[in-house]
Amino acid sequence: MDFIARCTKVFAVLLLLFANFLSVSGQRSIYTLPAGTRIRLSMDAAISSKVSSVNDTFTTTVAKAIVVENVVVLPSGTVVDGRVTKVASAAFGGRHGQMQVKFETIRFPDNRSRNIHGMLVEDLKPESVKTANIFSIFGGTAAGALIGGAAKSENGALIGAGIGAGAGTAVALLRKGKDVQIKTSEEFEIELKNEVVLPASDY
Repeated sequence: MDFIARCTKVFAVLLLLFANFLSVSGQRSIYTLPAGTRIRLSMDAAISSKVSSVNDTFTTTVAKAIVVENVVVLPSGTVVDGRVTKVASAAFGGRHGQMQVKFETIRFPDNRSRNIHGMLVEDLKPESVKTANIFSIFGGTAAGALIGGAAKSENGALIGAGIGAGAGTAVALLRKGKDVQIKTSEEFEIELKNEVVLPASDY
């Protein structure tokens, strides 16, 4: 009977330890950043569709620390490496430049690093020149109408407007689009597409 009682106690202790292990292992570490986490970054040196090439690398720094349960798990100033994956310069005809980037590595001051798959939350867009193109066309139309009206022809205003519109359209087509860029010190957000386990450190 004593032997059975001792075995029962040992089994109960082992079962309790196993249950405790499962409970602890099932908890997510505060140093785990789940997919979908957003990180605010600041650009170290400008990149642009005008001068950058595919596979060019660049560095950014964390602009806003990530805090979980009052613990800084990703401090501001941490370096995040990025890479240009697609680029096309602006061209005539109002075609704007295009550029796509991805973020690959988080580097910590103690030389530890973590691979990440980070993408921009918002796509890169150039400053709009659409308004300027509209004014080129309609401004040309108005100017042409005035010139045609001054000619005192029965259809002078209409003919002049047509010529002016054509000239304005030509100007718009000859206008070069704008390049996209991320300026030095410009802040933006990226989103993690994978789960990242950060090193536990006392910052």
